[in-house]
Amino acid sequence: MDKLMVPLILCLALPVAAVTPDAMPANSWLAVPNTHMLDVAPAYDEFPGTWGTVGPNGVIIAWGGGAYDTVRDQLVLWGGGHADYYGNELYAFHVPTLTWRRLTDPTIRPVMDQEVNADGTPNSRHTYNGLAYLTHVDRFFGQAGSLAGIGFARCDRTWTFDLTSLTWTDEQPQTSPGGGFGCVSAYDAATGKLWWGACNNSSSGLWSYDVDANTWTKHNNDYFYDQTGAIDPGRGILLVAGLGELFAYDLRAAQLTRQDLSAGAPSFIDDGSPGLDFDPVADRFVAWAGGPVQVFDSDTLTWTGYSAAGAPTPTRNGIYGRWRYVPSVNAFIVVTDGNEDVHFYKLTEGGVLPSDPAPGAPQSLRVL
Repeated sequence: MDKLMVPLILCLALPVAAVTPDAMPANSWLAVPNTHMLDVAPAYDEFPGTWGTVGPNGVIIAWGGGAYDTVRDQLVLWGGGHADYYGNELYAFHVPTLTWRRLTDPTIRPVMDQEVNADGTPNSRHTYNGLAYLTHVDRFFGQAGSLAGIGFARCDRTWTFDLTSLTWTDEQPQTSPGGGFGCVSAYDAATGKLWWGACNNSSSGLWSYDVDANTWTKHNNDYFYDQTGAIDPGRGILLVAGLGELFAYDLRAAQLTRQDLSAGAPSFIDDGSPGLDFDPVADRFVAWAGGPVQVFDSDTLTWTGYSAAGAPTPTRNGIYGRWRYVPSVNAFIVVTDGNEDVHFYKLTEGGVLPSDPAPGAPQSLRVL
């Protein structure tokens, strides 16, 4: 063998360092190999009476949401419900190790059309955007949805989940916004309040939940349905998008009045419950429901779209809270199917926005 070829062969034989979420370049997607949620899901008949028509993938594809636990650095999913899946277990994708685990086992033989199982746990349901992580108390929050069974049974309790003891608590506040399908929730890290857009006829409106006092407060009578909300905690802005609507609230104002921003907004708002969260490094709201990633500047009310290769196929029934900003890697995580790999999208490196937006961006500029 030619001696000059030996160094080249050795160089080619060296393993190529894998790109990890923290090392991604700006405006790029990353699929993490071998990260299917269903690899840690129960097998058929392992927990009798839970399979339904879809099985554990119903946690994601049957209108299921999620929230990001920043203490343990993990995306937590909970879902199922209606006729799709009756298991009420929770799943978590741990970002530091890029692995899934099942946090709880499903209740054996859950009771259909009732919110509370015989073991005191909440029954499976389409969770929509009714999930959040309450940072200051380190608890997972869930309310409302479409219960396992016929899907229309009463489902209006306020639940929190202790991520250390892995136990549920029925908080039983004196009043609450009740149940409903397609409600909106978003946690404000600056105040510790959970904001809730109610979607049932009797209690529709914008509500806030003080978890410390275990009290709900109603602020107006606005209607929400199948939309996603996110909060810019510095400015106190709640942005809500979906089903053709885009609107905002100034949460620090005395009167919480809806500000319509729909005119000229990107087409992603036409989808039900798109992915939407706030990126504090870029200081922007970031949305995705397929196609370009859309970035919103709250100061100029400007949308900018960014295209990049490698995005997953969006979930047909909505992204909900499965699109979340991950502070530890300055990137967004998204899970679209239990049989598909987990994906990450990074907008910026060091807060500098990419210089290559999608054609035609910024897409709109509006003044309130």
